Amino acid sequence: MKKIVYMCMAAVLLCITGCEKDNIWGDGLPEMEHVYYIGFYKTNVFSDALNYEIAADGAAQWRIGTGTWTPTSEINVSSPIPLEFHSERIRSYNPVTYFWVTNNGASALKAGTDYTVVAESGEAIAPDAQGAYSLTWAQAKKGVQNVKIKRLSQTTGVLKVNTLDPAKGTPNASDIPTTVNNHTNDYEIRGLTFDFDKVTVTFN
Repeated sequence: MKKIVYMCMAAVLLCITGCEKDNIWGDGLPEMEHVYYIGFYKTNVFSDALNYEIAADGAAQWRIGTGTWTPTSEINVSSPIPLEFHSERIRSYNPVTYFWVTNNGASALKAGTDYTVVAESGEAIAPDAQGAYSLTWAQAKKGVQNVKIKRLSQTTGVLKVNTLDPAKGTPNASDIPTTVNNHTNDYEIRGLTFDFDKVTVTFN
């Protein structure tokens, strides 16, 4: 009899554990089947900020949070800014994510005049009519794509890089619509709210 009771208890515990996993990650929930996340890849605490600097003489450096600055090998170009696509699926479609590069505070840097955004290949990436830059993720496979900011002038200022449109205000993790990066008939992509307004590129 005791064996039967123990077996039943074990089954209940397994069920509870599985349900908790579903509640956290959305596994098995139909409404989460085609939902993905985009954020910045960091090797330290996930909430740390990525900071980049490019001096007037072209010398560049970067750091995570308040860590030690690391020099960048390229002149006038920031270290790679890694965007991470979170997915556990392989699909027939190729999701598109967006990111925004905007001025911070009184900064008035102009895209195409003071800076340009470049892909891993070194090719310039042009923003769309709404000012958003895009990245495509083949078959929705998880991974990391790097972009860089190239300084074009001596103008000083500060840029912010975000995976959620700053023009829409500060996102709220409890208000799902404010976290949507892109939504189509096939999929929905959400930005990570703890990354919002934390990636900074400073032109000294």
